[in-house]
Amino acid sequence: MRTCNHHPLWHNEPLRLNEEERQNPMLVIDDFFECYHLNDVRDILWKWMVEVLSSSGSISNEALERNNHIYFYEKAEMLVEAIYILKNLIRGQLQKNASETVVTG
Repeated sequence: MRTCNHHPLWHNEPLRLNEEERQNPMLVIDDFFECYHLNDVRDILWKWMVEVLSSSGSISNEALERNNHIYFYEKAEMLVEAIYILKNLIRGQLQKNASETVVTG
């Protein structure tokens, strides 16, 4: 599946998720955090940013571009951390509901 589509109708639509994942995004979140621990994600994001900013063939030759990449890095890291917290909250709530069902059922 394409990850970059310039058609205006697809600008704010998921491009990589299949129908099942669109219906249940927790599948993607669970899969992601099964593959990568939170600290691994931070490490990979940091390495990407360093490479983007320091590589001789970098796409970030201008100071503003470098600042934009740093800003994106910070926001991406915050997003991953927020998703991690949501995942744990949702899983905790599901486990709580399941245990209440067993007790009251």
